[in-house]
Amino acid sequence: MRQVNNVLLLFCRYAIIVMVPVMAAVIFVQVVLRYVFLSPFSWAEELSRYLLVWITCLGSAYALRDGMHISISFMRNKFKGPLQTIVTVAIHLVTLGFFIYCIKEGYAFAASQWTQRSTAMQIPMTFPLMAIPLGFGIMFLVGLESFMAEIRPMFKTNVSSWS
Repeated sequence: MRQVNNVLLLFCRYAIIVMVPVMAAVIFVQVVLRYVFLSPFSWAEELSRYLLVWITCLGSAYALRDGMHISISFMRNKFKGPLQTIVTVAIHLVTLGFFIYCIKEGYAFAASQWTQRSTAMQIPMTFPLMAIPLGFGIMFLVGLESFMAEIRPMFKTNVSSWS
């Protein structure tokens, strides 16, 4: 699972590395065209908005692996022993359940918007909206990997202490 996640997160990293400068360049050109030449592109703001959505969704998945999100350790460290294990499992299961919900609902919504076109670029709205289920899908896989890595030692320790 770790190898699959490494490939997915490498994809996220390089996609973000491409999208951030593209978004910055589009916004810079848009500002120059609007205030200097008084003739802005009609599609620039829409493209930058959609790039920001993709950057956010892919960046959230990338950040989850590095522990850059709010940590569950605060709640987990309030407890000791078997209760700590139960709280950790519950937190992970709730988080993974939320990811599954967002994948399911995000995909359903994105798929339903295939005939809806964006205002300026006239692309199907499915393309910008697919960032949500894709980002949450990667977050689910990374979260599952984290869950397995964190829980496995807890159960080995608890099971060996029962003997």
